[in-house]
This record gives sequence, C-alpha cells and structure tokens, in this order.
Amino acid sequence: MPSTAYDPGVLNGWGKRAYNWEFSAGVQREVSNRIGIDVAYFRRIYGNFIVTDNVAVAATDYNPFSIPAPSDARLPGGGNYTVGTVYDLNPSKVGSVNNVVRFASDYGNQIEHWNGVDFTMNARPRAGMLVQGGVSTGRTSTDNCAVLALVPEAGPLNAFCHVDTNFLTQVKLLGTYTVPKVDVQFSGTFQSLPGPQVTATYVANNAVVQPSLGRVLSGGAANAQINIVQPGTIYGERLNQLDLRFAKLFKYSKTRTSLNFDLYNILNANAVTSQNNLFAAWQVPLSILDARLFKISVQFDF
Repeated sequence: MPSTAYDPGVLNGWGKRAYNWEFSAGVQREVSNRIGIDVAYFRRIYGNFIVTDNVAVAATDYNPFSIPAPSDARLPGGGNYTVGTVYDLNPSKVGSVNNVVRFASDYGNQIEHWNGVDFTMNARPRAGMLVQGGVSTGRTSTDNCAVLALVPEAGPLNAFCHVDTNFLTQVKLLGTYTVPKVDVQFSGTFQSLPGPQVTATYVANNAVVQPSLGRVLSGGAANAQINIVQPGTIYGERLNQLDLRFAKLFKYSKTRTSLNFDLYNILNANAVTSQNNLFAAWQVPLSILDARLFKISVQFDF
C-alpha cells in the first residue's frame, strides 16, 4: 500500500521549521517645511523547504518530452513555440509508491527571495490639508532546478524551476482638505494595482504528446495538463480606482457629526480582478471591479 514516512531530521531538532528572514533599510527626510519622504529597501528570504520523494522510483524512471504550443496571438510570439521539458513516469513504474518527506537541501539548493523598494511622501502644505502617497515595487525569485533534477515528482509535469517575476508596482495616494469656516471636508483615494498573473493550462492529448514521448501517456491517461506560459511574465490589465468623499461636519459641545456622501470607483473602471487560466477558455473574466456606486452615511462621535 502507498505509504509516507518522514525523515527524523525534518521533525526534530533546532532550526528545522520553515522560516523566513526579512532585512530592511530605510531613510526618512524632511525635504521642505511640512513635507517628508521615506525610502526603504526590503529583502525577504525563505528557507527549510521540504519535498516528498517517492523513493520507489528514480529520476531516470521519468521520460522527458515536449509539446508545441498552439498558435494564438495572445501567447508570446504568437505561440507555436516548444514547451518542455515535460516528464512522464515510465509505465512499468506506475503504482510504485514509497514516499519519504525530506529537506530539499538534501538534494540541492532551493531558494525563494523577494526584493522590494517603497517610496512614500507625507505633506501637510496648509492647515486642514493632508496629502499622502507612495510607490511600492518588488519581484519574487524562486529556483528549485537542482531539486527537481533528482526528484521530478516534487513539481508539476513541466515545472518552470527558475522564475523571476516582473517588478510588480503599486501606487496609492490619498488627500483630504477641510474648507475653513463652512466645515466641509473633501477627500479622495486613488490606487493603481497590478493585474492578475496570467498562466495558461493547456490540455495536451496523446496525439500531441506521442510524437515527442514516443508512446502514449502512462497510467492510461488520456491527456496531460501543461502550463505553456512562463510564470511571472504576463499580467492582466492594471486596476485603477478613484474614490471620493464629501462630508459636512457639525460640531456641538464635545460631539461631532459627519454627514457623508461617498462615491466609489468614480471613473467606473472595469478591470478584471480574476480570470480563467484554462486554455480552453483562456482569459475569460471570472470577476471584475465593482461598478461605480454611491453611499450616504452619518457618523456621530461623542
């Protein structure tokens, strides 16, 4: 029967749990009267990865093959490129299972790093006015090529073992201004966020696989689901959203009442927030940004 055992070194001892280290360095500076900026760098490192090694099979029991990507203008270069290397277990080894959970470092180096930079500004140019905002950008790098070379079953069929994502940048701004004497407050927020990551899971049947593999897929499989897009390279449209609030303030003794009129997504943007990554219905939107709406509310503070 299939079994899974754990290497005692994974379970016991000091420093065995998964961990992450974060290092940061920043500088704050007042560039002029009532205007300050903050610049910071961040690096996050993950470690103590584990893998499940089916010791009943060896890396040589996996047969490599490749497939042609379909022709599609939305794919890099219009498609028709070679996707591989993809692995399929030798038919004689199907059903041989004896799993052992070990540290990935027992097989080779595995990394996951994140590097990012933040730039923020805080300004109070006059009484009753506030402007804040900033830009944050960063990228993730992962690599487990050395591990998958010895334990192919530890990843997807065609694991992209080295990934450097694009730099993903967020922009966020807010501002408020209270008109003196009439106590009317105007405020707004704006955000610009990266779109969802795009992958493409292509269902390759035996007719597509066999020319390269030299046989049909093992285990009686009729097809293989293969990602044909390098992760971290394609993203959907950015989400840009502007929200506004108009508030009339009433003050009496130690209480304060605010009559608010809010407008969300005032530009009525319709950016896709999630989409279908199955190639048969590729990039069909699953959800979009909520449409423009307004809200009237009252807030009483005492």
